[in-house]
Amino acid sequence: MAAPTFEPIGYLQTDYAEIASAPPQASLSRSIALVVVDEAYLDGLLGLDRYPHLWLVTWLHDQPADRPLQLVPRATEATGEVQGVFASRSPVRPNPIGLSLVRQLGVDGTVVTVAGTDLLDGTPVLDLKPWFADCDLPTDP
Repeated sequence: MAAPTFEPIGYLQTDYAEIASAPPQASLSRSIALVVVDEAYLDGLLGLDRYPHLWLVTWLHDQPADRPLQLVPRATEATGEVQGVFASRSPVRPNPIGLSLVRQLGVDGTVVTVAGTDLLDGTPVLDLKPWFADCDLPTDP
């Protein structure tokens, strides 16, 4: 099977130049960021302004080449408990795909203003999707 390829639709402009300056999770961030979408995707933004929250799918481009499958995530730093990467929210993953729920503040041409990111300036954006309470909230089985 051929490896999938992705073409970013744009990039992020944020205040975070290095990983150490970014918050550990998007939900802990109050920062404002700009999603700068390539002009070729302008038509795809029609109607996005009516959704207060968006899923931001990104490529975490500034990750180390060595991506261990086991690590001590932030949630267990105090105890030192090792977990598998898939049981963590670590950005260091086999495929460094980021998924952030952000608050949409406005759409102006090809620029979408959002609040609540933990991503580095220049992070490639792969996709934007509206968040829906009736689809995105877990339900009991």
